[in-house]
Amino acid sequence: MAIKRATPTKAPPIKATPKGTKGKPSLKQQVEKLVSIPSDMILAPQVEAPRQLTGRDQSRSNRSVQELSWAEFDRAVQTLARTISQSFKPQAVVGVAHGGVFVGGALSSALGCDFYPVRISRRSRDKGAAKPKLSGEMPRELKGKRVLIVDDVVSSGDTLELATALAQKVGAKEVNTASLVARPGGFTPSFCALPTDALVVFPWDYEAVTEDGRFDVDPDKAGA
Repeated sequence: MAIKRATPTKAPPIKATPKGTKGKPSLKQQVEKLVSIPSDMILAPQVEAPRQLTGRDQSRSNRSVQELSWAEFDRAVQTLARTISQSFKPQAVVGVAHGGVFVGGALSSALGCDFYPVRISRRSRDKGAAKPKLSGEMPRELKGKRVLIVDDVVSSGDTLELATALAQKVGAKEVNTASLVARPGGFTPSFCALPTDALVVFPWDYEAVTEDGRFDVDPDKAGA
């Protein structure tokens, strides 16, 4: 009589805690905590829409790649926050999902003001549309406040321009924009940390991280 062997259960790997960091959360954990992201939502990788269709195969582009660690991300955010505070004192920061949630959340902490995550939807498949249509809405708590709208990467500026109009629509007193990365020759936000044409790989692009469950994060709906 044949005997069926039980499949051994593989124990999960145990991660070692680096010396000197006992009890201290990592920078990634601090960022995830400050933007209040629950653990049941997985983010899609960074998607940046091209400014125009070229009709050419872009898969073998000579475009350079710049990788950011969590420590480098923190330094860039702190530098950007100091630059912003010299000329603008926001009372609220709005982070555009998905990458803008990380950047905006970290900036709001550095600037000491309220943080609001929002989603701007991109519908690129609408028939007869001359350009992708964007839609979204802003929290009414922005009324009468100085607002900073934040995204991770800005190219065409469609997302930030729409977000600015929506914030003004709900009564924001003054609106400025900021991004961690801006493309030379593209839209120029009020504040930017890294003007570059390089493909920037953020620390949250490497692993599954979480986002506010109110958002349906879809690469096809990523802002421009």
